[in-house]
Amino acid sequence: MLPDLTHTSCATAGANFVARGFSGDPNGLADMIVEGLRWPGFAFIEVMSPCITFRPEQTAWKKQVRPATSSIEPNRAAAAAAALTDNDLSIGVMYRGERAPIARPAQPQITISDIEQKFVVGV
Repeated sequence: MLPDLTHTSCATAGANFVARGFSGDPNGLADMIVEGLRWPGFAFIEVMSPCITFRPEQTAWKKQVRPATSSIEPNRAAAAAAALTDNDLSIGVMYRGERAPIARPAQPQITISDIEQKFVVGV
């Protein structure tokens, strides 16, 4: 079986937060999503959600899914290397970067009333 390169790709492509959660643990998944939303920059969270209707063998996932054994890596290359050795059934945060998020755009120098004045007819 080929390794899943999703996490490796996201970590090396610049995601600042990379994690994997499981729909069978809704509370843990909710906490992970909140953490990803609060982390500065782009966050990628893979959610494993088995389809037991078309793939009944995936019901065993709940017993096989486990917390990641590797620590959260502060280094992109180390996080990518750790992802390559994973068996694709571990959940948790793989990478938390320290890169600053993209700066928000500056406030516009024109107001709505300035724009409206350009469209006033017959004044």
